[in-house]
Amino acid sequence: MLIMAMVIATAVYMEASAQHIVKKRVGTYTENGAVVMSDATTTFMVKVVVEYDEFKSGPYARYAQKLLGTRASFVDRAEYRVVSADVALVDNDDHGFTVDFDKYQSYSTSEPKIQVDRVSASEKSVETAALEAAETIFKLRKARMEMITGEQGEGVFGGGLESALKEIERLESAYLELFYGRRVVNYATYSYILPVDAENTSMTVARFGADGGIVAADDLVGDIIFLNIRPTAMEYPASEEKGTVAIRYANNAEITLCLGNEVLCRRVMPVYELGETVMIVKPR
Repeated sequence: MLIMAMVIATAVYMEASAQHIVKKRVGTYTENGAVVMSDATTTFMVKVVVEYDEFKSGPYARYAQKLLGTRASFVDRAEYRVVSADVALVDNDDHGFTVDFDKYQSYSTSEPKIQVDRVSASEKSVETAALEAAETIFKLRKARMEMITGEQGEGVFGGGLESALKEIERLESAYLELFYGRRVVNYATYSYILPVDAENTSMTVARFGADGGIVAADDLVGDIIFLNIRPTAMEYPASEEKGTVAIRYANNAEITLCLGNEVLCRRVMPVYELGETVMIVKPR
């Protein structure tokens, strides 16, 4: 039912958009005492949000099962994926972006200069260091439980207790990363300005690969992100025999942004380059 509702909603939206008339006076004329030179052109702005998901295994990963009871991953990995994309008309408030790009805020966590379990300059084996780190984790958990139950931390209450518990949680997370690794997720938003060419209804925006993310349009690595423009059948007014004023009518074209065979977004937008110019006697 949900899929059917989405299909019906899309069809209704496209039909309503196809009936919307967008026009503009073109040429050179005088308006309010000033000479105006007007040209009807269409420019798209494409925005693509890419997620970079990176995982680095912990230095004590092979001891996680033995010391903490659960297996940890030994393999580092990194992957890019497109999480959102949209198309809008430049300088046209009627056709703005519908995707909330601001929610994709890039962030990253810097690598510590030294490991959190390093408290002296003396060398120790990896297994010994892992054992000490595991013992610290259990001590932190015990201290937290004693604080919560009131067995420890006399005089620590209210905001002080909350701060102490948060610090214990932070330290525990840092020690657990030594075994189970750390995941960092970054987001980057890419913007592209694409003037429309009536002779080219398919434009390459960029290329994208799961291993390298967004690359230049002329880079042969990855799949193509392209914009396809498909004009709709429209009826335009006939030019008047004595018409001296040029009015450019836009075609309500279907705009599709794709990554390879995947459709990232689909919109219906007015495109002047694919419309018609009608001559009238005076502006209506």
